[in-house]
Amino acid sequence: MHEECSVCKQKFDMEPGFWYGTGYVSYALTVAISVATFVAWWVLIGVSFDDNRVFWWLGLNAVLLLILQPWLMRLSRTIYLYFFVRYDEDYETSEPQKFDY
Repeated sequence: MHEECSVCKQKFDMEPGFWYGTGYVSYALTVAISVATFVAWWVLIGVSFDDNRVFWWLGLNAVLLLILQPWLMRLSRTIYLYFFVRYDEDYETSEPQKFDY
């Protein structure tokens, strides 16, 4: 990860341990994806313990989450950073946002 934005010079590492909160955002994203895939599986294929359909969904969902993990990590960092730093239309003339640490 870069130290700062190449365009507006906003520092990405606001304070020590800043990025630990991205775990919560990543968890919420994976739960949302899991719920969405479960609902899609339920509607399209159906859920049954008799013929192990639910276990097939569980395995495919795990593989999907493993494949999406690099993108989910980046997306969770972007969402978490947006909680604290808003887009500034005048970023060329204004100072980057600073934090006390």
